[in-house]
Amino acid sequence: MPDTQGTGGTVKNTPIKRRSFLKWAAALLGGIALLVWGVFPKKKKQAAPPVKTSPGTREKLVFVAIDGLHPGYLDLDAKGLPGGSDGNWLMPNIRAFLKNALWYKNARAFLPAATDMNHLNALAGTSSAQTGIISVWAQPMLWDKDGEAIIESTNLSFARDDMGRSVDTLFHAWKRRWPDSKTMLITGKEWVGEMFRLKDGGSIVDLLVTGPDHPEYLEPPRKESLADPHTDTDAACDPESKRLGLFDGPLGLSDIWTRAYTGQGSFVTLQMEHFAKHFPHDSWIVESSLELFRREDPDMAYILLAQCDDAGHAIGNAWDPSEFIPSEEPLELPQGCEDRPEYHLVSSRNRLLFREAILDVIRDVDIQFGRLMDGLQKQGLLERTKVVLLSDHSAVNHLYSDVFSSTDAMGLLEEAGIADKKNVYAFSVSSYGVLYWRTGKEQVSRAKQLLEAHKALNPQTGETECPWWVLDRGDMKNGVEGVCLPGELYHTYYIDIDKEQTMMWPDLIILAKNGWQIPAYNGHVPNVGIKAPKWSPPWRVYNGGHGSVDTLPIVAAISLPGGKTGVQDRPIRIADLGVTAASLFGLQLNSTTIGEDLSEDLL
Repeated sequence: MPDTQGTGGTVKNTPIKRRSFLKWAAALLGGIALLVWGVFPKKKKQAAPPVKTSPGTREKLVFVAIDGLHPGYLDLDAKGLPGGSDGNWLMPNIRAFLKNALWYKNARAFLPAATDMNHLNALAGTSSAQTGIISVWAQPMLWDKDGEAIIESTNLSFARDDMGRSVDTLFHAWKRRWPDSKTMLITGKEWVGEMFRLKDGGSIVDLLVTGPDHPEYLEPPRKESLADPHTDTDAACDPESKRLGLFDGPLGLSDIWTRAYTGQGSFVTLQMEHFAKHFPHDSWIVESSLELFRREDPDMAYILLAQCDDAGHAIGNAWDPSEFIPSEEPLELPQGCEDRPEYHLVSSRNRLLFREAILDVIRDVDIQFGRLMDGLQKQGLLERTKVVLLSDHSAVNHLYSDVFSSTDAMGLLEEAGIADKKNVYAFSVSSYGVLYWRTGKEQVSRAKQLLEAHKALNPQTGETECPWWVLDRGDMKNGVEGVCLPGELYHTYYIDIDKEQTMMWPDLIILAKNGWQIPAYNGHVPNVGIKAPKWSPPWRVYNGGHGSVDTLPIVAAISLPGGKTGVQDRPIRIADLGVTAASLFGLQLNSTTIGEDLSEDLL
């Protein structure tokens, strides 16, 4: 039941000239415009079907994906400290589910440890090396005649396996076996839903529901704070994560743009909270899912709860209690609020991030999950439903540093004369990035050497270190111990067979270490699906994020009516979940899979 420094690079912090200031002002207005007008196309609402009066009898399959949930949260007590126990969990509703499931505690996603590719991996038994989807929201496809990179939204239309076949998913396989049944995908990240929409406007899913595109009988999403969700019992008192002012630090255009976007009250946070239909809280996804089950009775459903990931980007992550220390700044509480020691805890990676604000998000995520399970139980569905609980990746807090050149990969390459925007396209955000060479590919090895030799001062440890791993295609193909498996990031079809005639593949992949953040380039902010002006300077977008090796751990558990329960410690990957679901229902996936069938563990 639910419970109510320094750097090894060159720093250029010069005063803003008139032309630069005009660019900055226009950029600031552009950011405000995103808040006023929104950033996604409007969708036509679906017509309302009649309410079903009696449920069907077919056995059901339901995936519940909590985007960005780190498994470390599941071991914390109600105050977010180590040593949780029965009656004293931070996430009691998920823990209650795990008691009736087989929980794989050593589960991991695939690189890049990000959204689009790993939700697809769960549904297709694949990795990015089998689908070609290697970015979030959109990715470079080809070069046009003018030498510009063609950017397209992530879509199954260009997902191909290692033999060039269209990637098959559980949605496809389900409809082949039971063409008269309904499938459903409801998502708090609308572009993930759009990934399954066909180019002609159709969809491989019968009920594809997002905040902007949903049946008329569903209420629209409501505005709600990330740091103070409606379930927050001390919202008036506990501190929220902060942000710096535009001019509180170096005055380079990238620095100012970064401060405008990152932190509670910044453009990214305000956008997520203001445009509720594009970033619906989990409460709306849960209420809508239960209504859809009541009216539509889908037999297969994928429910994506996005609030954990949205908040992790905007106000941080708190799965590691050892990261948080007492703030050095005095805390002013509103009148009548009791001062509590936990209110003073801030991240040692970024002193602007307050732990209590983050934990309130996680508590609400758990409450909404409990409401979903309780609602399905009351509808009499759980007795004949196989439920897969997963997260697509986890997340970390990014290091806060005033030294922008510490991870400006393109800036370092341009300064060395190895690359420029005419021959290299960078597509990156958070803790991973990809670089494509249009011309001069003989410079790739030199670029790799320069980036691997780069050192930056870690503001948390005080040590100088290389902030990333840099993988060329040889590394992608052969693997790098402790980083990636052989072939995990190498698409055999697009590189070796198609020769990149259909889609180009990165020449270098950069994976950040130890919480470092790689800037966003060319106006793309993939993890929240927005596009700033193309001439935007490189900037760091988030307080927390993912994509690299340290965000591979995921939550993975499978609950079968009458199936085995307990904890399974052997390592698994997210692709195993899709292959196992196919096996449990006797489905055939018709494209290459790399997942392992875990059904013997469950039966």
